[in-house]
Amino acid sequence: MIINIHGFTGSGNNSKYRWLQDNIQDHEIYSPTFDYSSQSPQGILDRLSEKVACCSQTKSDDLTGLYVLGSSLGAFFARCLNLLYPKLTTVLINPALAPFLPLRGYIDCRAYLALLANLAYADDNLGDESRLYVIMGDADEVINHEKMTRPLLPPNFKRIYVIRGGVHRLDLGHEVSGILKSIFGNKT
Repeated sequence: MIINIHGFTGSGNNSKYRWLQDNIQDHEIYSPTFDYSSQSPQGILDRLSEKVACCSQTKSDDLTGLYVLGSSLGAFFARCLNLLYPKLTTVLINPALAPFLPLRGYIDCRAYLALLANLAYADDNLGDESRLYVIMGDADEVINHEKMTRPLLPPNFKRIYVIRGGVHRLDLGHEVSGILKSIFGNKT
């Protein structure tokens, strides 16, 4: 299963969901829609965590074959899941890892800070980043990845793919598609 988490003004029926349907046909896709302005970040994380827990119970706590793909604000929640479940293969696209900065005035910043504070212990104890991948555009007009993404990734983290000319609503063209297919497997 692939859990697809959309960005701030997106929906579960986003371009990544449609790409997954067309290109990764050997996985079920779970792509919920969230109203980030009115739903609490803890409530969103709880809903996503329940889905991961449900999948892991059916597979004897083995997360092989379960993936998370998050874009922008959805990548914040994908990273949270990755901290809670370090064996979960997680892909972050143009992640808003500090969403209270670019989305100030649109989301409850205090609630996001509280959620991050609660998860801080997980980042300190995380030893295996081998299942975390980051794809980011070098022309992202919303998130300055040098200031708001790289400092929030683990030290010496290497699985960063920088897309030249890639803007915030990153095109799933040949380069990004190739990266995603290599991570999720391509059996179409």
